[in-house]
Amino acid sequence: MRQFRLGQARPWRARPQVLCMAMTITERRVGDVTVLQLGGRIVFGDGAGELRARLNDLLDEARLKFLLDLREVTYIDSFGVGVIAAKFVSVRRKGGDIKLLSLSPRTHRVMKISGLLKIFQSFESEEDGLLSFAKKA
Repeated sequence: MRQFRLGQARPWRARPQVLCMAMTITERRVGDVTVLQLGGRIVFGDGAGELRARLNDLLDEARLKFLLDLREVTYIDSFGVGVIAAKFVSVRRKGGDIKLLSLSPRTHRVMKISGLLKIFQSFESEEDGLLSFAKKA
């Protein structure tokens, strides 16, 4: 191990950078369906709580039809999956529904492993997702 004196230049070592992208939620309404475009990480302490709070606020406004666009989600952990599953149950109890749109390969894998793809309807196109709500009515 080399020792360096005070003031002497030390060799620079690149350290791996962990880029954490805060979760974003972009909301728009198409008829009576609320489309939430999610981006970034849906994890414990960063994103999952914000998603839960936003869905709770929308439920308080009597919004009951949700299409979650997950194409920009970079990572989701078990806590994030749990939040989506818990909100699914809450929405269903009130007569509504949550459907998934454009799952990224990583998100698709997590949802499949958790067994939630057997419960949630998932769509590749927004048009198909929106039409699925109209068919139920």
